[in-house]
Amino acid sequence: MNQDIHIDIDSLIEPVSGYDRPENEPILEPFRYLEAIPGNNQGVRTRFLIAFNTLYFHIGHKELLDSIGEIISIFHNSSLLIDDIEDSSEYRRGVPAAHTKYGVPLTINCGNLMYFIALQKAQITLPDLYKRLNPSLEIDMDKHKFETSQILIDEMLNLHHGQGLDIYWRDYLPKDQKDLPLIEDYLSMVKDKTGGLFRLSIKLLGLFSSRETRDLIPIANLLGIIYQVRDDYMNLTSTKYSHMKGIKGEDLVEGKLSLPILHCLRHSKESPVHELLYTTKSSDERKAKIELIADSIEYMKDVSGSLDFTLNLLHSYHGKVKQMIAATAEENADDSLLLQIVDQLCNL
Repeated sequence: MNQDIHIDIDSLIEPVSGYDRPENEPILEPFRYLEAIPGNNQGVRTRFLIAFNTLYFHIGHKELLDSIGEIISIFHNSSLLIDDIEDSSEYRRGVPAAHTKYGVPLTINCGNLMYFIALQKAQITLPDLYKRLNPSLEIDMDKHKFETSQILIDEMLNLHHGQGLDIYWRDYLPKDQKDLPLIEDYLSMVKDKTGGLFRLSIKLLGLFSSRETRDLIPIANLLGIIYQVRDDYMNLTSTKYSHMKGIKGEDLVEGKLSLPILHCLRHSKESPVHELLYTTKSSDERKAKIELIADSIEYMKDVSGSLDFTLNLLHSYHGKVKQMIAATAEENADDSLLLQIVDQLCNL
């Protein structure tokens, strides 16, 4: 029996302003799945946001801080969805990575979509909220909307540039020692890739604060480097990391050029690390070489000194960033939440 089907074409062709879709859409499942998994570092990015605000910016509206924190969280979790695919990671935070559950195509689309949702929230939600919370202020809304979107765009560019270098060095690892990146090259890449979330905190807080502060971007850059150097060290030495990642020495298995691995390759010509990275063609092949992975970590610990180099660099940067924080704070920073978090990160 044929039935007439009425389609309301008028509603379909109405213009749509921005992304206004139901939050429970199935295409966002990979993001919601990852978002629900507790992080490895007890919400360290939110704690950094609060710590920066307490010491430098003094924004008193919790609603505004929560909105900034949400944007940073969306940006971060979106990058993790894509990162796990690019690294062929099977686990994230101790559970299967989103793409292993929802598939690569949907997870890529979801991660990219959430980047733009974060951008839209920064461009529209933040300025509107700031105006509502400060009705007595003369606010140039167009200027604030442009500046918030520019902040997100700048850091998305930095993230993808840094991540691109990280992938390139991994997938096209130079066979000639002299062609390997310098340690300074690696740290510059990290500044782009990992420093972005710290710069986002500082830039957004600064835009919506009435206080004048010194240039804090160098602190954000160094904190990003500290965070990644610590992660590089823990990836090869921590049993907790091994459990959360689902494998010991994940960076070695991925063929990643982390700081201790790069140091080892630059300061030795024959080692288990060379054998693992140059004679195996895939992460699956490397994963099966359990003894060679253990030998590589032992070599970096006892022979090349690469793990000590990484730990010493972390401690050196720890002292440097404490000096920078003390020099830029208008009040005594010794007991500040910011220094407490930095001390906890560097206390290995």
